[in-house]
Amino acid sequence: MHHSKLLPVLALSFAIVAPVVAQPFLNISRPSGPVQLSLETDPGSEYRLEGSSSLTPGTWDFLATLQTPGGLATWNDAQTSQLPQRFYRAVQLDPAPTETARDFRLLDQLGRTRRLYYYFGAPGVRSIVLIFAGNGCAKLREMAPAINSLTNRFGSQGVLFWLIDSNAGDTRSNILVEATSLGWSNSPPILHDTSQVVARSFNAVATTEAVAIDVGSFTVFYRGAIDDRIGTAALATTQHYLSNALTGFLAGGTALVRESRPTGCDIKLTPSGPVPSYADEIAPLLQNKCVHCHSPGNIAPWSMTNYSAVAFYADSIRDNVMRGDMPPWHADPAHGGYSNDSSLTPTQISRLVQWVNAGAPRGTGPDPLATAPPPATNYPYAWPAELGQPDAILRISPQSVPATGTIDYRYINVSNTAFTNDVWLKAAIVRPTNTRVVHHCLVFQGTGGLMGLDGFFAGYVPGFGATAYPTGTAKRLRKGEVLRFQMHYTTVGTAETDQTEIGLYKMDTPPQYELLTKSAFNLSFALGGISIPANRNEFEMTAQLPSSGTLATNIVLYELSPHMHLRGSRFKYEAFYPNGTRETLLSVPYYVFHWQALYRLSQPRYLPKGSRIVCTAAWDNTAQNVELMKAYETSGNALYLPDHAITFDEQSWDEMFIGYMNYAEVP
Repeated sequence: MHHSKLLPVLALSFAIVAPVVAQPFLNISRPSGPVQLSLETDPGSEYRLEGSSSLTPGTWDFLATLQTPGGLATWNDAQTSQLPQRFYRAVQLDPAPTETARDFRLLDQLGRTRRLYYYFGAPGVRSIVLIFAGNGCAKLREMAPAINSLTNRFGSQGVLFWLIDSNAGDTRSNILVEATSLGWSNSPPILHDTSQVVARSFNAVATTEAVAIDVGSFTVFYRGAIDDRIGTAALATTQHYLSNALTGFLAGGTALVRESRPTGCDIKLTPSGPVPSYADEIAPLLQNKCVHCHSPGNIAPWSMTNYSAVAFYADSIRDNVMRGDMPPWHADPAHGGYSNDSSLTPTQISRLVQWVNAGAPRGTGPDPLATAPPPATNYPYAWPAELGQPDAILRISPQSVPATGTIDYRYINVSNTAFTNDVWLKAAIVRPTNTRVVHHCLVFQGTGGLMGLDGFFAGYVPGFGATAYPTGTAKRLRKGEVLRFQMHYTTVGTAETDQTEIGLYKMDTPPQYELLTKSAFNLSFALGGISIPANRNEFEMTAQLPSSGTLATNIVLYELSPHMHLRGSRFKYEAFYPNGTRETLLSVPYYVFHWQALYRLSQPRYLPKGSRIVCTAAWDNTAQNVELMKAYETSGNALYLPDHAITFDEQSWDEMFIGYMNYAEVP
């Protein structure tokens, strides 16, 4: 039966929490409706309410955590209508430590990227509420109207609502189907936690579990159930936990219930298993995915030379992986496959984060990073090992780079004197001799074209793959042909020199197909007819290849490479076929200017005559653009600030919109 007399907290909680700093009393009564618990409290104290169907030790279940202003605090147990009996106790707690929400980046049901910390300092955004979801959960369907109501009520007050689907087995496509059936095809966003690291980071266990986050400090001020209704409809006695927490937070205060027991379907978490072995699992993963950059003499800022180095940076590794920054691969895995994909699988992400969260244990066994170190230098500090020494090398004239200031792009013409006749090339690799000052180099055939829109031949940018051309293809280099180097230099505080070179790898026999490079671009933007507005996010533009009409021949598409500058945020290539269908060839929902990849299709795509390729891009010209503001803080150049419209031009504070494509014309 239910206790209905005053019970001292001390007597019931002595073995659970110490120290107990006061001895308030818990009153348990049952008027019509659910059992009501009343607690005489001290100002600023916290109490944990627990319930049990018996007084057997170890059977007490968490019900709620109350943060009280002092005086009488009351809480209703809505579940008593479904229970034959329940005993209760209250435990006075020491002040709870602040819970910090760890940063993460996920893709939503539409393939758009969402990063939690993006909203730090965002005008008009005060809180983000995460609500965990899952396909086929009846409780989520019951609560959909309540979620919609909360979104409508608090959205105008600076609260964003994100649903997080961490269920094993749920896919982007069936999440979208489920979202559409609930009226959420566009909003609120449903983020797909494929590796389940977000659910584990927030210790989420059930669908409809909510986590309310203060965007000013990224601390959690409420977690638990949305409310305590049993079934679909709210009653007069229903306690609206999330609504009350948001109301209190927005008013500058708190709500009575800081944490409640979540209700809903269990999140289908894949068993995490034992902590991964450093020697057998973690080090080999790092060797395969990370060491080619994180090694002495290469482009990463630190080297994975042994366990000690990795352990020192373990927290940084986890944070970069959860933000989607490392490894630097930004293609949406929902669309096609790429032979040069360097990303981690969801399982690899989960295991790596689990290892870091466990304290990055060394364990036993040899250290693969110490016993099998990587080569001292990789490209761009040496020619690619898989290609070897080039058949010929062409170099620009020596360039002097001043210690400070902004350097205009330099265009340097170099004639092909390497060969006495026309040749077919299986690869052309650009290699700067001073990577400290070479921001990028693009090489074009001929001296015409508009700022890199036509005649692309080869290039060097961070992240660009230094590999041979696709199998069966080659590029033609004519005797005496002029190659035009576009050099973008940046200053580093000391005077420097550079003599960038291009290595040419000859093919002995003509290829099956000539590899062609063309680009989709928006001519109106390139000529100044369109500008990106000041203080504007998600400004979108399109371009297509051919620029008007459709393809005049059949083509096989091999590689795609989007190009924008610091304000670029996303880029997508789509094929529109003559039969009226369309296909996403590549989506880069998180574009990073400092890591511009060449995406090589695992299966080259055949596009028949009459098709067209449409590129869609978006820009973020706001103070929330971290890389943009970092460039301003580093340089002091006000042209990086988002307070003015942006046009197409060459410098990194300007913008571009170019969708490069490597393809062959076929019968």
